[in-house]
This record gives sequence, C-alpha cells and structure tokens, in this order.
Amino acid sequence: MRLSSIVLACSLLAALPKTALADEPITFTSWGGTYQDAMRHVFWEPISRKLGVTFKEDTGASLGIAGIRTQVQSGAVLWDLVDLSVPDCATGAAEGLFEPLDYSVINTDGIDSRFVTKNWVAGPWSTGAYLAWRKGLFADDPPKTYADFWNVKKYPGRRALYDAPQETLEVAEMADGKTTDKLYPIDTDKALAKLREIKPDVTVWYTGGQQQMDLIRNGEIDLLYGWQVRMDPLYKEGLIDRSLEQAILIPQCLVVPKGAKHKDLAMKFIASMLTPEVQKTIPALYTAVPINQKVFTENMLTPAVVKNLPTMPDAAGYALKNAEYWSTPGILSKAQEQWDAFKQE
Repeated sequence: MRLSSIVLACSLLAALPKTALADEPITFTSWGGTYQDAMRHVFWEPISRKLGVTFKEDTGASLGIAGIRTQVQSGAVLWDLVDLSVPDCATGAAEGLFEPLDYSVINTDGIDSRFVTKNWVAGPWSTGAYLAWRKGLFADDPPKTYADFWNVKKYPGRRALYDAPQETLEVAEMADGKTTDKLYPIDTDKALAKLREIKPDVTVWYTGGQQQMDLIRNGEIDLLYGWQVRMDPLYKEGLIDRSLEQAILIPQCLVVPKGAKHKDLAMKFIASMLTPEVQKTIPALYTAVPINQKVFTENMLTPAVVKNLPTMPDAAGYALKNAEYWSTPGILSKAQEQWDAFKQE
C-alpha cells in the first residue's frame, strides 16, 4: 500500500508542469538602470501578481547575444526571458540559441507580422532616438535635422554622440542627406568622412544611457543625439528641447533562451506583455512606444499622448533592414575596426 502510494505520488509529480517543480523564481533579463526599472514597473510586477509567481532579475541584456550564447553552449541557462535588440534576436535565432515561441499561448494580433518569427517576437515596446539640446538654446530658430546638428556655425556648442558604429554611422549618413529607407548598406568610409567634419566639436563620446542624462544635468554638453528613454524624462523636466523630425524608432524583441527552466511560464509572460490592455499603460508609466498597434487603431491613447510619441515612416521596415545588415557576419566587426581607428585619429 505504502509503495503504491509513493509510486502514485511520483507519477503525479512527473505530470506537473516543469515550471511548478522549479524551486527558484522565473528570471528576467534586461538592460539595467531606469530602463529596467520601467520593465519591472510596467510588466514584471503586475504580470507576476496576476500569474501568482515570483521573479528575479539580471541585467545581462547589456552583454547582447554573447551572454545567451555562453549559457546555452555551456548547458547552464540562468535566464528565462530576455529583452534584446532586433539584430541580436536575428543573430541568436540563426545560431539556434532560442526556444521556439508558443503561438498557441502568445496572441500576436496587433503586432506587425514581419516581427513575428519562430524564435522571437518584437516587444515589449519600441524605443526611439532623436536630436536634443539644452533648454533655451536656439529658441528663435532651433535645429531640426542631423544636417543642422552638423552645422556648427549656425548652432555652436559642445556636442555628444554615441561611441559605437551602430547608430552613429546611421546619424552621419542622415546628416549627409540619406533617408532612412536608403541607409543600408552603410557606406562606412563616407559616413566616417562625414563624422570627421564634426569630430572637433564632439566633446564627449558617450557609452551608455545614464551618461547621456548626466551630461545634460551637469551642463557638460549643449547638443546630442540621445535615446528617447533617457531624453524624454529630461524633456519633461524642462531641461532640453528636441526635434522628432528625424527620430529613429526601433523595437526591442523578446526571446526565451534554449534550455530555459521556465520556458512555459516565459511564454505566458510574453503573451501578457503584448496584450493591448498592458500595452496601453506604457506611455503613462514610461517613455516608450507600444508595439501592439491596436493601442493606436482602437484609440486607447489620447491624441495629446500620441502627439508626443516619436514616429517614423515604416519603422518596422527600417528595423528589419537594420537587423539584417548588422547581423550579417563580419559587418559589425569590420565596422568596429574602422571605428576604433577613427577614434584614434
């Protein structure tokens, strides 16, 4: 009798979902700082309460695809759900580093079909980047484009740009007159030549989002190309003015690393994060753009809120071209070599 009871108990345990057997909570990984604070506030905390589970966090997304590759190849996967850039998602999918997404659980109505793939889906939001300058400068005739940013005579001041070929080469190409639908493939030599024109006026090459905010708060720079999630709080505080005319809008993407211990629960989290009901809360809580277009087509936001969100012609098409270009083997490494040489000139 006792033996049969033990056998029955073991059978029942074996039948339970793996997520219910795990001792540790589900682990989310994002980019740290105020960005991760927002992820926690907008998504992880409310969804965890709804699902009745606990979670912990890591900031390993800053490692890019390298962090996931190391875990998967070693067979020691620590993360369950990771927020990445689209180029990293494209690269990781090609390398077989992600679990297939369960679209019987994840409803993608309202998500651009170009962003719904076997192993990753766009989300939970899109973030932008744009031209900004200290409040009060150029009040009569403010800069609007990156060509204006390059015009140091009309718009004098200390400038800051991102210390990386990605994004900065695109900005240089736009300053040279290219539209976003014509950026790829990037003419790296030409973009670097354009950057040489302005290099003496770039007093800071920043490496992260918090640094962008500190540069403005500390009065160290006057103009910069900055990330929306860092610039919008400064704009709301009245510390900067901005131009959205050539804003770049890029979605993030969500993946479940291959071998994740809580993959079934991760699918439920992705599903919840992408619902219009959750997506419509984003602008009130954080400075990012909902990825689910039902938020806009079904008028879930006020016109005043929508007006202040960055937009971009065919942002999805641009993001996919960006991802295809930068995930092509050899492109980024070559660009980085040229970038490093440029910085040493």
